[in-house]
Amino acid sequence: MVTVVDMQDAEVRRLTRQVAADGAREPFGAYLFHHDEAGADLCRYLEQKVFFEACGDPKEVMAEAYAPYDPSSLFFCVVDHLRMVPAGMMRVVVPSALGFKSLSDIEPIWGESAETLMTRTGIAIDLTTTWDIATLAADADYRGKAARGLVLMGLYQSLALSALPSGVQWFVTIIDMPVFRLIRWQLCLIFAGYKGVGPRPYMGSPTSIPAWCDVVAAEKRLASTNRDLYEILVQGIGLEPALRRVDLDEPDRLAVRGDRQVAG
Repeated sequence: MVTVVDMQDAEVRRLTRQVAADGAREPFGAYLFHHDEAGADLCRYLEQKVFFEACGDPKEVMAEAYAPYDPSSLFFCVVDHLRMVPAGMMRVVVPSALGFKSLSDIEPIWGESAETLMTRTGIAIDLTTTWDIATLAADADYRGKAARGLVLMGLYQSLALSALPSGVQWFVTIIDMPVFRLIRWQLCLIFAGYKGVGPRPYMGSPTSIPAWCDVVAAEKRLASTNRDLYEILVQGIGLEPALRRVDLDEPDRLAVRGDRQVAG
């Protein structure tokens, strides 16, 4: 089912208040939503809004492109607790019979299969222990240097805290080049492109590139080379009091409900 989310400012703030933690004192908070929870519509709203701003295509285009992956999607959201609006979002697709959008879209855009790129790069990605970072978006009001850094770090901290206990060993994505460079700088080259592949237009971005991350190797490298970043991403400490950490204490919080898949 295609879900187009078009809300007015008052509706966005009402929904944000509904899903935000009661009594949260931090200016920002990170949240995890299943595709059938109200908070997921905040993420879809921002996903579609940023896509529309980037390329001008109707929001239905974005909604239709990702609708098949909704049942196997987890949504991470960084919320501005002061303004009560979503500041950034990330859609993560977990293993299912449908596979991963960021791998399926490689051949139509780059002319070679994902398997060919992996072989040439010398990696063997186990798709049963892979998560696809399918979309990443930040609202225009949070793209300044300080705010963008906090929002992105909050999203990737939430991703790492969710993925590592789930046994995830690989991330795949197709990512806008400026964001790719920013993440490689902020996260110390954790993500890498495939050999022999350059940027091309993709989903509203004029220059995107398919990329991958060896989660286990990245964790080990961070532990030995960048303790501060290791504590933020792996141990979940270091962003307080600016950002409320994602709450994963609920049993089976990472279970994807739509197709009974369990992440990891």
